[in-house]
Amino acid sequence: MQWRSLWQRLGTLALLICLCVGLVAGAAQADESDVKLYSSSDIEIDGKIDINNTTLRKYRKFPGMYPTLARILVLNAPYATTEDILKIPGLTPAQIARLEENLPYFVAGPYQEGANPLYDRINKGYYD
Repeated sequence: MQWRSLWQRLGTLALLICLCVGLVAGAAQADESDVKLYSSSDIEIDGKIDINNTTLRKYRKFPGMYPTLARILVLNAPYATTEDILKIPGLTPAQIARLEENLPYFVAGPYQEGANPLYDRINKGYYD
């Protein structure tokens, strides 16, 4: 009986080792492109946030923009110029003032229709 118990424990240990080795090998083969969907050039132009292609979460660094005002910007893209964000229907005077404060930090780059689907721009599925 003791030998049977020993063999069961050794078998379990061997399975756990194989599982760990497989996980480590899989993680080592993971490519950075698997994790990062878009490069920073897709969301910034000359250090400014590209309002036509950036993700919702990139607006976190601007006080008062995330999440409500940022979502409005993402849902109403694309824009021909940065000033077009001030013409979004339904904005409150406080929201317009907040956008005017941050206007120097934004740029309206060419809209990449196929590269950043709307749902990806709202929730990319990872949190930085």
